Amino acid sequence: MTPPRRSLVHRLRFVWVFLLGLLVFEVVIRLNSTTWERHSPDGYTERVSGCAAERRDVVFVGGSPVAEGINPAVIGRVSWRGEELANVYAVGLSGGTTSDVYFGTTHACSNPPKVLVYGITASDLNDSRHEPHGANSLLTLADVRDWERTRPDAAEWVTRHYWQGRLGEVSATWRYRHGIKMWAASTADGLCPETASEANRQKQIGEDIAHQRGYAPTRWFAGRSYEQMKQSGWEQPPFEYLHRYRTGSHLKYLHRLIDWAETNGVAVVLIDMPTTADLEARHPAEFAQYRARLTEVETARGVLVLRATREAVGLGDQHFADLIHPNAAGATVLSAWVKRELERVGSEPTRVVRGAAP
Repeated sequence: MTPPRRSLVHRLRFVWVFLLGLLVFEVVIRLNSTTWERHSPDGYTERVSGCAAERRDVVFVGGSPVAEGINPAVIGRVSWRGEELANVYAVGLSGGTTSDVYFGTTHACSNPPKVLVYGITASDLNDSRHEPHGANSLLTLADVRDWERTRPDAAEWVTRHYWQGRLGEVSATWRYRHGIKMWAASTADGLCPETASEANRQKQIGEDIAHQRGYAPTRWFAGRSYEQMKQSGWEQPPFEYLHRYRTGSHLKYLHRLIDWAETNGVAVVLIDMPTTADLEARHPAEFAQYRARLTEVETARGVLVLRATREAVGLGDQHFADLIHPNAAGATVLSAWVKRELERVGSEPTRVVRGAAP
């Protein structure tokens, strides 16, 4: 019969071996973090960290219409205030609201750019949306407390995502769990071809973001034509992000963004991003309220708003993938228009652009 003390020693030895095994496993996971990230990139943090990697001259921020519609390669070099700005980057935060853009910008632009261009849409200001600044890793405890105070309806959502983010910091296995799964599927693609195909697509997105200065259009969107879809009889589902429309809490982050730009000497420009005529026809009251808020900000803060109407840009249904997202052809047309407008504004010596150095 094993003495009680010896039995206890054996149990403790097993616990220590188990904990040591977990530690070794965590170290191995962390040492191979680039592999997991490459197979399951977080487009949000990929764009944010990619922008922060170096000082940018012009940074575009916004939600998925910026992710799909702004191509830095088309914009190229921008003539601004007698200077040529060559380093252009797009931080398109899919699903983002104005609060996403504010927090994403402060993380992405630790070295502030000379010009910040926010491609804003009506859904960015809709307070019925609870999802503040996307990636869990960007939430701080101060952010959580701020949201609990100003948006009690979103407190549970924000708190849960904050602690998920903290768990990701403690455990690399938790943080990279999806990437490990995608890597395994890609490595053994014959066993699970559908998951392997998804893993390879995810890997390509990460590579596109790195090599195309943030521009990694969704392949499903890139080659799709809203015009052709309509002609085939297909109807778009309701656009959820404009339901129960009200403005207020998200709007304050637009003012915070302008304050940040002024503090850092960054010229800030807003672009009222184009959408299809069908979307505006479905939500006339929501777009009216949204544009009234933009006009108020323009008047009160002296911010320049470029109104990228379909007519001004030269966009039709053939340039959209759905109700709100440009396809690849639309991104080319829109990006070329944006470059012309920025250079027009930048060449006018009397034009006041908020945050710009005199």
